[in-house]
Amino acid sequence: MRPVGLGGKLCVGALAILLSSCVTQTNYKPTTLVRVSVHDQALEVVKNGTSTHRFPVSTSRFGLGDETNSFRTPLGRFVVQSKIGDGVPLGGKFYHRQYTGERVDLEHGSACGHDSLLTRILWLRGLEESNRNAYSRGIYIHGTNQEALIGQPASYGCIRMRNRDVLALYDIVPQGSLVVIQLDPLSPAPRAVAAAAVRRPATSSPQSRATPDPAPVPPKALPVQASPAPRPSSPPTSRRPAVSSPHAPSRTVAHHARGRRHPHRPHALRGKHLAKASPRKTG
Repeated sequence: MRPVGLGGKLCVGALAILLSSCVTQTNYKPTTLVRVSVHDQALEVVKNGTSTHRFPVSTSRFGLGDETNSFRTPLGRFVVQSKIGDGVPLGGKFYHRQYTGERVDLEHGSACGHDSLLTRILWLRGLEESNRNAYSRGIYIHGTNQEALIGQPASYGCIRMRNRDVLALYDIVPQGSLVVIQLDPLSPAPRAVAAAAVRRPATSSPQSRATPDPAPVPPKALPVQASPAPRPSSPPTSRRPAVSSPHAPSRTVAHHARGRRHPHRPHALRGKHLAKASPRKTG
């Protein structure tokens, strides 16, 4: 066997690097982001900075990690390396990522004795040192025959979803999309918050609060029977009737004036005083 020279070794090394780059690199779809929260046991789809879908999921019952044969869910950034299941019916069963032709009856309850991969598979590849084994371990987002356990940690490392949910996810998430599995709860994306503020009623906006309210519509005239009745006047019994004598007004004024000067003197004494004082007057 003829030994390989330095040039041949360089060619073999360059070919190996090229092949490895073809296997490990994927064209990302930055407009689509999938976030999985272990805390919330939920998956969220974000497109162009806006949250569009949210589904319940199940992560591993054995905790978090990327060790081989650990059955744990790895954390970090991933990419949807491949999508498997085009044309498979709802509840279709996979074995080694191949459709077996068997279909699980989901209408009459799901089996809990074994873990089956159903309907669709999104195969993830880790982008970080802490999740580099995810692809070889077979970490998927897939449908399950144990839908009753969705919403709590119950898987063997994968991200389980309800079959109708994974069917919808498969259609809206393209291959090459970025996936982030995080321990923290899901929080609204910045653009989603801005969009929610736009959709919020105008009364919650500071600018709208500064704008005066429109002039109220004047109420209609009340019906006649509903209007308040005029207040009755006091009876004229407390006042003396008007006298046609020309001296009546002066006597009335003098009477009131004398009453004001002697508020506590009885009426009879006032008359006697006036009688004593009358002879003093001159004609």
